This record gives sequence, C-alpha cells and structure tokens, in this order.
Amino acid sequence: MSLIAWAAFAIAIAIVAFSFAHSRDYRFLTFAIPMLAALVIIPVILTKMSQRAYSDATPIYEARAKTRKISNINLSRLGEVVRLRGTIVGMSFRWLNRPHLSIDDGTGTIPVVLFTQAQQTLAIGGQVEILGTLIKGIIHRRTPTISAISIREIKA
Repeated sequence: MSLIAWAAFAIAIAIVAFSFAHSRDYRFLTFAIPMLAALVIIPVILTKMSQRAYSDATPIYEARAKTRKISNINLSRLGEVVRLRGTIVGMSFRWLNRPHLSIDDGTGTIPVVLFTQAQQTLAIGGQVEILGTLIKGIIHRRTPTISAISIREIKA
C-alpha cells in the first residue's frame, strides 16, 4: 500500500476510535471495523489486479518490442513498443507505489513511469531491462517517456 493509503487508514482509525470513545455504541463498530478493513484490502487487491494485467500483457509487448538506445528515441516514435537496458540513476514517487525512474544507457537518459507498484525492489544503480510504450512526458510534454509494462533487474 502507498503512504497515502496508510495515512488515510490511520486517520480513519483515529476517527473511529474517537467516535466510539464518545458514544460507546458497539453497533457502530460492527460497521466501522469492516470499513477499516476495506481501506486496507481494496488497495492491495487493486495493486495485485494491476500487476497481473501487466504480467499478462508482457508477452505481447515482448513480441512487438524493438530494442532501442535512448539516443535514438524521440517524439516521432510515440506509441512504439520499445525495450532498453540501462542503469537507474534517479527515482521518485516510490511512496505512491507509482515510481518514476530515470534510466541511463550510456547514450542518454530517459524518464520511465510505472502506473503500478514494481514487482521487485528497485534501487538507484540497479541494472534493468525496460519494456514499454513511448509516450509524451506526463509533466514535460516535449520529453519522450517510457510507460513501462515490465521492469526486470539484470544481474551483472
């Protein structure tokens, strides 16, 4: 679960505890406890479903992917399915379970976004193979970005 989901869960627990402390109505807990459980269960289920969808799509992407060097990637290739290998040189939004990576392959650097939690632990300096689609940057629209469907660590 992301940090935001945990924060929402903690706030909900505080509200339930405060409400119960003032009312002492046990019937309230029969509704509140399942709702608190749902605040944990639903994000976990959605993450697993998203990861499964990405895993199921990986073979399709592998068959269509063209291996590219970052220096050869530009906005004229939008929509192209690409594969590249490189080193993670930057990482952000990990706390949202939607990491944004910066990948360097020796010819350049490109942003890579995941729209689901990575299935393995990623770290700066790690060697990875990225499989995904070229899109316009989410914030910087003139920057080509890879929407990753699969990130796999490469053992050196």
